This record gives sequence, C-alpha cells and structure tokens, in this order.
Amino acid sequence: MQTTSVVRRSLWLAVVLSAGLSACAPETSMEVPNAADDFLTDEVTDVSHTLVKNQTIGNCWAYAAAGWAESLHRSWAQANATTSLPAGAYRDENINISESWITFWDWYSKISSTGGVTTNASGRSELSTGGWWDSAADTLRRRGVVFEADFIPEEATAQSSARQRSALAAINTELNMGGRLATAADRSNKAKVLEVLLSAWQLNDNVKSTILRLYGMDGSRTILSTTSSDLGFVRRARDIRVRTPIYRSGRTVQQDTTLEQVVPGGTYAWRTASYSTFTSGRTSFHQRVMRALNDRAPVLISWLVDFNYRQGALFQVPMMRPMPGRQGGHLTVLEDYQVTIRQPGQPERTLRAGEMASAADMALAVQYGTVEFYRIKNSWGTGVDPTGTGTMGGYNDLYMNYLNGPIAWTTGTTTSDRTPLSSVTLPNGY
Repeated sequence: MQTTSVVRRSLWLAVVLSAGLSACAPETSMEVPNAADDFLTDEVTDVSHTLVKNQTIGNCWAYAAAGWAESLHRSWAQANATTSLPAGAYRDENINISESWITFWDWYSKISSTGGVTTNASGRSELSTGGWWDSAADTLRRRGVVFEADFIPEEATAQSSARQRSALAAINTELNMGGRLATAADRSNKAKVLEVLLSAWQLNDNVKSTILRLYGMDGSRTILSTTSSDLGFVRRARDIRVRTPIYRSGRTVQQDTTLEQVVPGGTYAWRTASYSTFTSGRTSFHQRVMRALNDRAPVLISWLVDFNYRQGALFQVPMMRPMPGRQGGHLTVLEDYQVTIRQPGQPERTLRAGEMASAADMALAVQYGTVEFYRIKNSWGTGVDPTGTGTMGGYNDLYMNYLNGPIAWTTGTTTSDRTPLSSVTLPNGY
C-alpha cells in the first residue's frame, strides 16, 4: 500500500474475452488517427497508461494483454529510471508491444491445429479471432516480445491496424475453395500455414527472414528452443522488466521482476478469478479487485457487451430492459472505480472515480464499500469521455446494475439470462 497520507486513485487497463464466446467484436471498423500525445498520463492516476488503441477485428484479448504488459513495464521503468540493467534487459517507458505479433502466432496455432477454423451461416470457412489473456501471455513467453515498429513499421504509431483487417480477409479467402489452406491436409502442413500467413500479413523481407530463421520453415520452434544467439528484433520475456504488486499475509509488496515471471507458470503469475453467483462471494470478489486497484495493478476484466445498454460512455440498465442488441464477449483493463462507503456509525459517502483519495479511505472502501461502477480503458478508439473533461476519451464506465444483470443473451436461436461480469485477472496473492 502507499505510505503517504493522501494518494491518487488508481487507473486501470483491460481487454477481456468472455469464456465460451468466439470473438470480441470491435465497436467500429473505422480508422481513427492517433492522438497528438503518444501516451495518456492523467493527473488523477498513479498508473501510467499507454495510449488507447482501436481494434479492427475480434482480438480484444490481444490488446488487453499487450496493454497489461506495457503498464507493468512502464511502472517498473518509472521506479527504476537510474538502475543499471543486466545484459539483454530493456528499459523504455513508452514500449508499444505488437498486438499484431500476438495475433499472427495465434492464427498459426489455430489453423495448424483443430478448432480454430469455423463455418459461418453461409457455409464458408472462417478463422476464429477470439482468445484469452493467458494465451496471449503464453505467446509472449514462447514466441517472444516484439514491438509494433519492428513487426509492421507502417503501423508503429497507428491507433488501429488496417493490416490486421486485410490479413484476416486474405486468410479467410485462403481457407475456402481454391485457397491454399482449403483442406484439412493443407492446414496440417505447418510450413504451408506459415508461408500463407507471411504472405497474408504482407511482412517485409527482414521480418520474414527473422521469423523463418528463429522459428524454422514450419514455425515449430519457439524462442525457448531456438539455438540462435541473434534474436534480431525479438526480445525474450525474461528481458522485459516489470513491476507487479504481490499480496502476502495481509500486506502488499511491489515486486520488481520480469514479464516471464508474471505470466502463467511464473513465480509471480497473475491468476483469473470467476465472478461468484452468491452475494457473499461477490462481496469478497469486489474487495479483491479494489485492493489490487489500490495497489496500482492493471487488473483485467472479462465481461459481456450488449450495445443496447450503452449510453454514451456508460454501460448501465435503463428503466426498461432493452431487447438484445449486438453482443459479444470482451476483455479490457480496469482503470478506476467509484464506491459508496457505508461504515457503521458514520455518514454514508462516496469516493468518486478520478478523484484523489487517502490511503485510509481506500482501506475503508475495501472493508465497507459497495462498488457503483468500474472504469475501463477500452480498445475501441478515443471515443466518448465519461468524465466530460475531454481527457479520458476511450474509457467506459461499467455500472454494477449492468455487470450484475441479468441481461437477455442470445446464442443461435436460444435466449437466456446471463450475468455480464464473468471474471477478473488479478496479481499474485490477491
């Protein structure tokens, strides 16, 4: 916990795909130009955030994972600006991890194995773009960390990726009649899959040659098994330094470590907690989330989107529950929360999102607070600003009456009630 008497409220990032859903649809396919300032640093937050991105396909989970890793590294870089580094380690507050790199290797895995190619309502084969935080984290561990400027230089500072959209269209063409990956035999040929992917993504010669050299002509090697001492633009997860909170015996420690140690399998691996169906379990769940946010952790949140519940920058339940609208699972990073404190013997009061709070008040929020809404950093571009100040474009407030639901959820021809809040991914020990 912070030791000063007055601290700034934590802001968070997350991108989440709900379990059982195949994709998280982008809000819009329109290209949005990048903001003049490359990174958002708001005066009310302890957490440094990389800029808001705008997904063009259903890979919110890749954006969430990249933003999560960037935030952890940025926290470390700011706290260790003058610390000497071991050989191979990297320090730059403003890293921009390539979501396209994560997506590229996800497609390789899906096409060359079973289950990644589906059939749409028209009978055409298409690639599933859905995923989850831990698969993205595992890609960073096994395939390495690559910055956007190195993988797709043309999109080094772009807010959204036209290349992802065009690559998906090209791959879906290849998966159907007349395409190079139209049959099961084609897709089981990993060398062919990699060759088609390199072509569909329109990668430059240096990128293509580096991939083939490190991972083999069929892509079967990983950064963990490669024998090359020259990794080119690829960095190992162990060379990306991060700062993560860990919770032990009722106290928080800010732990300096590497990205390799906070992904699944690492010493300080983050873990996913499902939202309880019981009131007591939900109370404990929110206490864990608030504690992690107070300790400046970029908590990930998985939730269901129904755009008929969106009111500007807010998701909440109106007076009359709407009919099901456009729906999908979503993964985002939490930034802040608003909470009502009902402490016995004291007047009820609210800690407002975006306002400074004392360490004592944040502790009271965990003990006696009822969350009104969580504020997320989204991957839908710099849209409506929930604060009304013009400084928070790209963020949304998820009210608990929406997250608790229920909302009508349609799967195929079946409609049933669902709770939109699915799970969160928390630091080790929370």
